[in-house]
Amino acid sequence: MNKVTLGESANNFEGSPGDPSLPLVLKKLLLSRDETLQVASAHCITAVLVHSPEKYAPAFIHADIPEFLFEHLSSSSEVLVWSSYNCLTLLAEEPLFFSKCHTVYGIEAVVRSLQASLKMNNTELHKQGLLLFTEILTRQPEEIKLFTSSAMCRDAGCVLQEAVSSPVLEVAAEAVKATSAFLRKDHQSAPPVRYGDLQALLEAMLNRCAEFSQTCLNRRPLGHTSSRDSEKAILQKGKFLLSTLEGFRSACRLAIEFQSEPSAQENPFTAPSAEKKDTLEAFSEFLLSACDSMCIPMVMRHLEQTTQPALMEVFLSILHSLFVIVPDMKEKFSKKLAASSFIRLTLELKARFCSGLSHSALNQVCSSFLYCMCLNLLSAPEKTGPPSKEELATVSELLQHGLPQISSRSPESLAFLSDRQYIDGAARQRQHCILLLFYLAYVHEDRFVSEADLFEAVQSFLLSLQDQGECPPLAVFKASIYVLAVCQNKDSVLHEQLHSSLVSIS
Repeated sequence: MNKVTLGESANNFEGSPGDPSLPLVLKKLLLSRDETLQVASAHCITAVLVHSPEKYAPAFIHADIPEFLFEHLSSSSEVLVWSSYNCLTLLAEEPLFFSKCHTVYGIEAVVRSLQASLKMNNTELHKQGLLLFTEILTRQPEEIKLFTSSAMCRDAGCVLQEAVSSPVLEVAAEAVKATSAFLRKDHQSAPPVRYGDLQALLEAMLNRCAEFSQTCLNRRPLGHTSSRDSEKAILQKGKFLLSTLEGFRSACRLAIEFQSEPSAQENPFTAPSAEKKDTLEAFSEFLLSACDSMCIPMVMRHLEQTTQPALMEVFLSILHSLFVIVPDMKEKFSKKLAASSFIRLTLELKARFCSGLSHSALNQVCSSFLYCMCLNLLSAPEKTGPPSKEELATVSELLQHGLPQISSRSPESLAFLSDRQYIDGAARQRQHCILLLFYLAYVHEDRFVSEADLFEAVQSFLLSLQDQGECPPLAVFKASIYVLAVCQNKDSVLHEQLHSSLVSIS
C-alpha cells in the first residue's frame, strides 16, 4: 500500500472513536522495516489528525503510536524524522498525550534528535523539530515533571543555545519561543539549579537578537526600494525582539520564583572557599546587567523606528520585575532609569495608547512600573530629606490609586495641574501624582517641560489648595516648594512670583 492509498483510506475512514482498526493498521506500518511504509504511515496519521483530531487523537494515543513515532526520531532518514515531528506536534494538541506520560518517556528522543538535526543542512527539519519541542515545553502539565534528570535538562539547554544562535532567522525565532517555554520552574532540574547554563542560554539569545537588530540597521535601501520593504523589515525585527524579551521575562519570573526556595539559592556542591558563580544571587545580578547593557539599548533603538504596545508591555514588566529580583540595587537602578528619561517615556506611552479603556494591560504595567520607580526614588531622595514611613505610606496610596488614571500628554497635564476651579478628591489625587512625576523627572535632569510652565502650574496648584482650604501630603508639599525654588532661580520674574505665592500660602 503506497502513501497515496493510505492517505485516501484515512480520509474515508468512518469508524467509531473506539474502533481500533485504523490505529492498529498504522501501528503495524510504523513497525515495519520498510522506510517507505513508515513515512507513508506518518503521512496518513497526519492526514487523519488534520481531518478529525478529536475523533482519532485519543485512539492513536491509546494505541501507543507516539511511542513508535518517538523511536523514529533516531532514524537517519530526514523525511521520516520530519514526518514524525509533524505527527507528534499534532498529537501534542491532545491532553491525553501528556497525561499518559508519552512526553516524559519521549523527551530524550526529541532532544537527541534535535542535537543531530541541527548538524544537518535542513532548515525545515530544524524548524519542525523546534516547533514540536516548543509545544511539549508549553503544554506539559506542571504537575508532571518533564526532565527527570539534570543531565537531560542540561542537554535540552545546550540544544536551545545552539538553535538560538542559528544564522537562519526562522530557526532562531522558533528556538527563542522554545527557550521562553523552557524557562519554567517545573522544567528546571532539582537543586542545584544550573544557573550558569541558564545564563549562557540567555546570553546566546540576546546576542542573536542584537546581531539581527544591527543587521537591520546597517541595511540600506537600494535604488527605488519601496517603503513597504522597510516596514516589513521593521515588523520582522520587532517580532523577533518581542519573542526575545518574552524569553528574558520568563527568566526574570524564574528568578523571582526561586527566591522563596532556600534550596535553589545556593549550589550545595560548591566548596565553601570557592567563588560562588552558580547561585541565584549571581544569576539575578546577571539579569540586571544584561537588561541594562542589552535589552534597554535594543528597545530604545527599536523605538526610534516604531512603537509596539505589546513589546513595551513586556519590556516594562521586565524592568518592574528587576526591582524585586535585585532589591539591593533598586534605588540605584531607579535613578539611572529616571536620568534616562523613563518617566517621560512611560507617560508618553500612557498618553498615546492608554486613554479610555484601550490597552488596559499596558496601562497597568506602566502604572506599576512608575509606582515602584517613584517609591524607590522618594526613598533615596537627591535634593530633599528622606521621608518618614508615614509619608511613604501616604504617597504609596495616592500613587497606587492615581497613576492608572493618568493618560494625558505633558501640556494637558500641566493645564490640569493649573486648574483653579473646584477640584474633587479623585482629581486632586491625580494632581498629586502628576506633580510628583514632574518633580522626580526634574530632579533627575529630565526637563521635558519648560521651567516657566512648570513654575506657573505648581503655583496655581498651591493657590488652588489654599482656595479650598486643603493641605497636601507632606511629600507633595516638599516637591512643590522644591520645584518653585529651583525654577525661580532661572528667572527674576519667577522669583517675585514665588515670593508672592509663599506669602499667600503661609
